[in-house]
Amino acid sequence: MNVLKSIFISSFVIWLILVGIYAPLQLARGAQPTLSWLGLTLAAAGPLAFFVRVFLHRTARTARHPVGYSVVGGAGLAIAMAASYRYGPAAGWTHLWAGLTLIGWLAYLRWYSVLRRHPMSRLQPGSDLPEFQVQDLDGRGITSASFTTTPHLLVFYRGNWCPFCCAQVEELAAYYRQLSERGVRIVLISPQPAGKATGLAERFEVPMHFLTDPGNRAARKLGIEHAWGTPMGMQLLGYGSHTVMPTVIVCDAQGKIVYLDQTDNYRVRPDPAVFEELFDRTADATTATL
Repeated sequence: MNVLKSIFISSFVIWLILVGIYAPLQLARGAQPTLSWLGLTLAAAGPLAFFVRVFLHRTARTARHPVGYSVVGGAGLAIAMAASYRYGPAAGWTHLWAGLTLIGWLAYLRWYSVLRRHPMSRLQPGSDLPEFQVQDLDGRGITSASFTTTPHLLVFYRGNWCPFCCAQVEELAAYYRQLSERGVRIVLISPQPAGKATGLAERFEVPMHFLTDPGNRAARKLGIEHAWGTPMGMQLLGYGSHTVMPTVIVCDAQGKIVYLDQTDNYRVRPDPAVFEELFDRTADATTATL
């Protein structure tokens, strides 16, 4: 199933780009019937606008079902079908192309975006952080024991190819001062090659800790590996076929997990303000105990 998803997302994005270019060109050159090409243009415009927004505006979360984009795409299909009914064969296949575009969009929202997770009993708030090992960007081994000397925010992200992951890292960089003032160490872990992680780290001027998980060994041990989760074709850019399900683990200075986010939708990531409030509550509880 994951292999099918990997092929789907790459194919769907390419389809959107092609239709999003071809249909408006036909409309601009006055191809007839105009109504059919207008419908196809709108059918692609809704989903395409969504992806453009995601890549250009770097958002770490969206609504589970972005209704506005679906409305535009649905309106385009309705117009294309009306043109097919009115003009018959002269309208060509535009209504079918518009239908495929909308089906692909709904599949992206309701099927591709959903992560079929099986929460691990070892990853539970109140339990100890499990043992695992990752590497720093120079290839030195780092054990999870080093994440228990001070409060840690551990973020497992998919890689530079994922715009939601990059946006999530950017948000954390913006919150770095607020979190570091609370004694929190931010650790970002990805299965991508060290060179890719280095490139991402260099975008920010705050000393967050970027680590790698070669072969997804740590992710597999924690039960958060996403086999064949990388879009097909990204392998040509140096990324592995297997990645990690976006996961956030917050542990206190004693190594106890105090917060866990195992999102079931890769387009929904926790807001950094949640962590700020969490550490404030934890500090207040510790003070009250003393």
